[in-house]
Amino acid sequence: MKRVFEKSKISPQEAEIHYQSSKENYTIESAESHLAYYREKHPMYYSLLLQNV
Repeated sequence: MKRVFEKSKISPQEAEIHYQSSKENYTIESAESHLAYYREKHPMYYSLLLQNV
């Protein structure tokens, strides 16, 4: 996961903003949680947030 962070140059603040804006546009159409959706669709942002929790 470190490689993803080094290549992305995304700040933790940018990742948090991206996650929150994604959450606002997410509609529940199944039992899938937003976090699972976000992990699959935005792996770079997800890994950065995971490292900074």
